[in-house]
Amino acid sequence: MKTYSIKIALRGVSPMIWRRLKIAGDTSLASLHYIIQIVNGWDDEYLHQFHIYGQDYNIPREGGLWCEDARSVRIDDFHFDVGDRFTYEYNFFAHWLFDMRIEATAEHSSGGQLPVCISGRGMPGATKYDGYETLHALFENIAKNSETITVGDVRCLLEELDAVRFNRKMSNQRLATLDLQNPTIDQVFLIGCPWRDGHEIHYSDQD
Repeated sequence: MKTYSIKIALRGVSPMIWRRLKIAGDTSLASLHYIIQIVNGWDDEYLHQFHIYGQDYNIPREGGLWCEDARSVRIDDFHFDVGDRFTYEYNFFAHWLFDMRIEATAEHSSGGQLPVCISGRGMPGATKYDGYETLHALFENIAKNSETITVGDVRCLLEELDAVRFNRKMSNQRLATLDLQNPTIDQVFLIGCPWRDGHEIHYSDQD
């Protein structure tokens, strides 16, 4: 089994919004869908599809397009080489289209958490000004309510900031909660939020 370094970049957006992922070859396309959802802060609300070597794949949903079942194929099944490309589309109304490129492959070793987000920048639908405004509002709230603000209040404010500014550490903490054998987004956003559970999930940071 191999591991794959994959760069995903949102098409038609400037400045570029991108992520660099490292995943195991036995990862299903369904799991890769959830990985992409997590690192972009999405909640799997809309339909999606992968387009690989002329074939479309998705997780079957009521009212969705007919495609090959993404749950039944693994990344290794495609025998990707460095430089190979495919696409991932999410939310057919907003038409978020990601170009995905294989940057490196290696034989799988047992050390370190997989999947992992190695690096990235930007959040879909947000601008740098959104980040500045949200950060300013956070500081302003803390300053105005310094005597009464609680840790829970600060965490809520930080959630708002993470919605407009990419947080790699939180993405990796959420990826660590994903059951790759039977993935759902609820595992991550309803059950596996480290800042709600009150514990820290450690991961191997290899960038």
